[in-house]
Amino acid sequence: MTTPQQLSTSPSKSSASTSKSVKPITLTLPRKGRSKSHGIGTGGKKVDPLDIDNSAFETEHYCNVLLNEKHLNELIQRDNDLSTEIRQLDGDMKTLVYENYNKFISATDTIRKMKSNVESMESEMDQLSKSISNISNVTSLVNDALGPKREKIRQLTGVHDLLKKIQFIFELPTRLKLCLDQESYAQAVRYYAKTSRLLEHYRSLSVFGSIESECKEIIDKVSKKIRENMTSENATGSEITDCIILLISLKEPPQQLAKEYLDLQETFLSKLLVTTVDEMSNVPADYPLKYSEDYQLTTSNERAIIELSYLNEKFLKELNKFVESFNGFFLQSPKECKDARSPGKSPAKSPKNNDLIRYVSTNLDIEVKELVRKEFLEFIEAITSEYLTIVDSLLEFPENIVDFKPETHVKLLNKLNFAALSCASLCSVIKFDERIKEVISTWEVGIGKRLFGNAEKELIEKFVEFSEKQKTKVFSSSQQRFKYVQTFVLDTETWLTTYLTKNCLRIIEECMKTEVPMFENRDDVEKFLKKIQAEFREFWHSIINSMMKFVSPINPYPINPQEPPPPIISLIMSRMLLDFGEIIVTQVYTSFSDRLYTSRDNKNRFAVDVYGGYGERHAISKELTQDVREIVGVCKDIAQRILERYVEIVGNRISMNVRGLYIMKSGTTNLTDAPQPTNVSKIWNVIITELALIEKEVVMLYGTEEENNLDDQDNNSLQSTDQNSAANQDNSNTAYAHSNSSYSSINSNRPKTSNPFFASFTHLTSHIDKLFSDRIEIFGIVEIGKPGIMMGVIKILLKAWIETVRMQTITNKIFQQIQVDSEFVRLKLWKYIEDERILNTMLQELASSAFRRCAEDPLPLENTVIEQIAGSL
Repeated sequence: MTTPQQLSTSPSKSSASTSKSVKPITLTLPRKGRSKSHGIGTGGKKVDPLDIDNSAFETEHYCNVLLNEKHLNELIQRDNDLSTEIRQLDGDMKTLVYENYNKFISATDTIRKMKSNVESMESEMDQLSKSISNISNVTSLVNDALGPKREKIRQLTGVHDLLKKIQFIFELPTRLKLCLDQESYAQAVRYYAKTSRLLEHYRSLSVFGSIESECKEIIDKVSKKIRENMTSENATGSEITDCIILLISLKEPPQQLAKEYLDLQETFLSKLLVTTVDEMSNVPADYPLKYSEDYQLTTSNERAIIELSYLNEKFLKELNKFVESFNGFFLQSPKECKDARSPGKSPAKSPKNNDLIRYVSTNLDIEVKELVRKEFLEFIEAITSEYLTIVDSLLEFPENIVDFKPETHVKLLNKLNFAALSCASLCSVIKFDERIKEVISTWEVGIGKRLFGNAEKELIEKFVEFSEKQKTKVFSSSQQRFKYVQTFVLDTETWLTTYLTKNCLRIIEECMKTEVPMFENRDDVEKFLKKIQAEFREFWHSIINSMMKFVSPINPYPINPQEPPPPIISLIMSRMLLDFGEIIVTQVYTSFSDRLYTSRDNKNRFAVDVYGGYGERHAISKELTQDVREIVGVCKDIAQRILERYVEIVGNRISMNVRGLYIMKSGTTNLTDAPQPTNVSKIWNVIITELALIEKEVVMLYGTEEENNLDDQDNNSLQSTDQNSAANQDNSNTAYAHSNSSYSSINSNRPKTSNPFFASFTHLTSHIDKLFSDRIEIFGIVEIGKPGIMMGVIKILLKAWIETVRMQTITNKIFQQIQVDSEFVRLKLWKYIEDERILNTMLQELASSAFRRCAEDPLPLENTVIEQIAGSL
């Protein structure tokens, strides 16, 4: 067994032959359970002399402390603990030495081997240096010996090559004639192109001059044959291009070649496009797709994709080749022909179309090049437009857009995008890729216009159909007509909501869910959604404008050009637009937000709370929030304006009944003694009946549920309601509180004779009353609801009545008739309005106008007489 002392001395003995000695290894083992160190190395902490693991440990001080502070039992226990720790540390040290003994031995052996290897390496390096030196000397001797012969070989090689070229030149006419006989025109041109410069250079020598003239003769025949092949009706685009390459190589005039090439390719490509379109319908269903799409055809109905593949393969590929060739031949800067083959070697094959530019090119003048470029671009633009027109025909939407399956169109557009990426020459010359992006963008806008435009079209058709039924009076009763109106409004709103949230959303979702690269990029999806959003916003504005135009004085959708739509259309549109603003727009946009703007983790991105007209909270995507608020505001604003239009139309229609009333017949004299009126003017019964019908319409669309239930109780409720109202007025003491108040400024007990002072006093009093009365706006804002609508109609009616009286001269009898009619109107109209002050004010103005326009001394009737006549109906 090796002891620690032996371990510390063995390394020094094994390395005694070296100049250096190995120092003894000292092992320091930490005490078990005492891993913390104290003193200087602990960051400046105070040194503890009682710490047994510290270098400043003092044994005597430690023992004194233990003896003074510990009991005997504790001292014995401490002694036992120290003995145990000593044994454990000793064992750990032995284990560590045993584990590392082999490593020390191995290290010593390695050092010994290294020393012996270094000594042998030095001798080998010396031998290598001597060998290299010998090789260098031998190489110098060989180089000196072969130097003169190498120069001679180089000269002989040059002579050999020259003789070979001369031999090729002498054989050139024979070669060219052979190529002409074998119709190898490309090979003949290649032979001649390689030697033409040499022949021109040595033309002065008679031998070379005769060879050049003979070759020129043959090449002229070759050129003629090439042109015959190029202008053949059966020549393909590739064959025409190959012929142009040969003619360019023969140094034909480049401007003439450019013109010929453009004309021939124009004819060929135009015929090719027509032929390809005719053959597209007969392409088999298993036609191979040439581009590397990441999707497969899923249905047999995707015929358009197969036809587009055939069109791209047969036509677009040829067009791109022509653009690449023409651009390289005539529009780019000239490039040298790169052909490393010598004339004596076997001829190379003619260049391929995909490598044309690196072989031949011409050098046109700047002005000529610009003219050629202009003609070239005009043709490419025209033929590309024809191609895109055919593509548009493949992207036509079905007549019934609801049946549209967008998957085929999306895949076709994706394939079109792949085709654009493969046509680098077209993209560089006419920006073909941007044209394709425009096609895609137009399709995205078009699908929105078609979807939403169809909804607008059907909505207007529903209004036209409704107007026709209203005008033809196909209803047996007013009750049936009102029921039809209610059903029409509910069905139309339900249809529009269903169409937008189901049909339109389904088609848009199918576009986005189609597994094509076109919609894999999030940016592409965002652009698509922005276009749909813009079209959807435009749709709402468009139907709002269409409704406004429909009820405008000049209707662009007339059933009969001579007649405007029935007034109830305005009321219906106003009600529907109000429903749009309060309910439908928010609900539809919520569906759009949930289904189109929801991320993959089903969380709405940046949702904003929007509140509907009845306080419902809707979480709508941030992108749509501004549109919702804008459209809701516009719907409510236009609903108000159309409602005002309805009030204006209905009010003017009813007002026509009072125009022409109370007109004095010609030759009328003083009728002071004429009998008093005994009844209300007949026209007022007609007017009141019309007002009841208008109220029925308004209640049906703007009334509360209780008012609708009340109207449904009796089919003859219009007449019974009027009778009951009159009876109630007769039995009520308060109903006549303002009886004849309109004539309060007129003394019913005044003398029968004319009294100018009383007339002037009354006239002055009426002006003072008018000065302090509230200003009534006739054609103003109409409050939404039955009271506001009816008040608006009544104000127009009363204003027309006032103006009718004001614009004519009346008799005393007519004056009294107006008194009776005024009281009757007051009794009948109070139920339609909320503020009686407006009614009383306008009736007061009517009384003043009647008083002023009376040609005789007015004799007002007694209140009891007026009440008896007016209340009897």
